[in-house]
Amino acid sequence: MRAQAIYTVLKRAEELRSELISLTSNLIKFRTVSPPSNTLECAEFISSYLEKSGLEAKIYSKEEEKANVYVRVTGEPGRKIIWLGHLDVVPEGRREEWAYDPYGGAVVGDRIYGRGASDMKGSCAAAIIAAKILSEMGAESKATVDFWFTCDEEAGSTNGTKWLLKAGLLHGDACLVGDFLSRDPIKSPYIDVGCRGYLRLRLKVTGRVAHASMSFYGDNAIDKLIAAIRVVKDAEDYSLKVPEGIKEAVESSIEYFLSQGGLSEKQKNAIRRAHYYPTVSLTMINGGVKINVVPDYAEASFDIRILPGSSPEDLLKHIKGMIDESGISGVNVDVIDSESGYCESWNSEFAMSLRRAIRVVTGVEPRPKIILATSDAAPVKKVLEIPCLAFGAGIEGLAHAPNEYVTIDGLLVATKVYSILPLIYR
Repeated sequence: MRAQAIYTVLKRAEELRSELISLTSNLIKFRTVSPPSNTLECAEFISSYLEKSGLEAKIYSKEEEKANVYVRVTGEPGRKIIWLGHLDVVPEGRREEWAYDPYGGAVVGDRIYGRGASDMKGSCAAAIIAAKILSEMGAESKATVDFWFTCDEEAGSTNGTKWLLKAGLLHGDACLVGDFLSRDPIKSPYIDVGCRGYLRLRLKVTGRVAHASMSFYGDNAIDKLIAAIRVVKDAEDYSLKVPEGIKEAVESSIEYFLSQGGLSEKQKNAIRRAHYYPTVSLTMINGGVKINVVPDYAEASFDIRILPGSSPEDLLKHIKGMIDESGISGVNVDVIDSESGYCESWNSEFAMSLRRAIRVVTGVEPRPKIILATSDAAPVKKVLEIPCLAFGAGIEGLAHAPNEYVTIDGLLVATKVYSILPLIYR
């Protein structure tokens, strides 16, 4: 019975191929740039599309223009899957670097071009088609799925996923996130089983102002900041403890990143270290008021990423200790934000179900990987404490880049996986 249902779903996805292409192209045409993440017009389009398919969609907003779309496809009593994706995109950058209009949704061969094609309107389109397919089936043959299409993931999710969690609107037994990137979801499929945590810091350094010609009367805050930056960068030698349960995912992730061609030895070593040590990125620096004035204030900001299972608090304590030991005066370490990472068991029931769905669709056994950045899965995991995995049509290296595209075959794979997972995990 289940095998027949899966066959029916896969056949239906093929029949909707042209609709999937058109829908992806149309979603790209909405300029849902974050900031400001005004997704209302796009949300209304999705809501109308779903309602024409016989589904009842709702729009939830903390701020009117920052809209989140919700639709439930009801299944048999029991388990409920959350499918989670975002509608906002990053700015397109310089237009002259694009071969096609970044908001044109151009279909060229097997590719659909435009800002957000891979990150992640393509996967959103796949989920919308999956919702349509699942709604055509009887409730008794599948799990219930709550589909959420959110705003402002690219700007911190304060009006999207984090607000929905705080409002108690997101709930389920497992979460599948469509915000996913890989090199080839068809021939070499992966599943994101977790993400790194982060610690974002700002160094604030004070000194004493003086005329630049008589700097001995002053205390140069920029000089002190440069010395303090070197101290913080030394945190890259802080060895992280790798929990026993995630070692397979860590090694698989390293293998995945190392498989990319053209890497220098320096890059290969950096990839290996990124999975066992913090990555400390100096991202902003500011100081000085005039060329002939010794500055009395300077600051620098850092984005630091750490392995799941590692404590941002422990790393912060280590960094503050190094600053104290350095003897540099007038340095304050402020925490801008922090979040622990997470990693799911590769052999959990939900993971096994998703692995089977991908294997049925592609004929290939997927591998696990941990994303080096973060996603909306992290706050969902933290608040709901449910299994969170990610899979979709996005192509690594294209997100946030000029000439971003998604492949039609990749979209079809994502649609099929999203459609048959509720038949397996129920």
